[in-house]
Amino acid sequence: MSITDEMLVSRAQDGDLEAEETLMRKYKKTVKLKARPFYMVGADEEDVVQEGMIGLFKAIRRYSPERHAGFATFAGVCITRQIIDAIRAAGRKKHIILNESMSLNNPVGCSNEGLTIEDTIRDGNAVDPEALSVIKDLIHYILHNEKDVFSDYERQVLQELMKGSESEKIAKMFGKSGKSVDNTIRRIKKKIAAYILA
Repeated sequence: MSITDEMLVSRAQDGDLEAEETLMRKYKKTVKLKARPFYMVGADEEDVVQEGMIGLFKAIRRYSPERHAGFATFAGVCITRQIIDAIRAAGRKKHIILNESMSLNNPVGCSNEGLTIEDTIRDGNAVDPEALSVIKDLIHYILHNEKDVFSDYERQVLQELMKGSESEKIAKMFGKSGKSVDNTIRRIKKKIAAYILA
């Protein structure tokens, strides 16, 4: 029987250092992929990766099967959360606007060179799994940690976008015009950017 990540996490939480090191090695590539779109003032790329590794370490320590999510999903959210928190802390320390910390116009992913986070949110059908993973983790983090960022309608539109629905379909679903949905999507993108840069 092959050993699952969840089994390794359980062993690591019981003090098995080898299990912990196995998980850290296995997920280092995931950390690097999730760190790629981010920029932190006063830090280099490796510093951002290190923040992601701290998030991975926290995921190993805090994971519980009762969360009804696999470890890979939980770890992805923890990694993104740690990186975002570090970026925001760096911005507060410098007392500047982090207008470069994570641009919605920066490329995300490697198989689609020109794909941006903005495109991913707008289209809701990114073919690059890496890009979709980054944006889903980011949105999941905001939705579960800041209850007042999005209105109820914006949340509903956002959830449909993350399922891959296009704006025309969303407009029909909610009985709105295409322009109304497009305006809502623009507000969502601005709120995501404002949250990261706050």
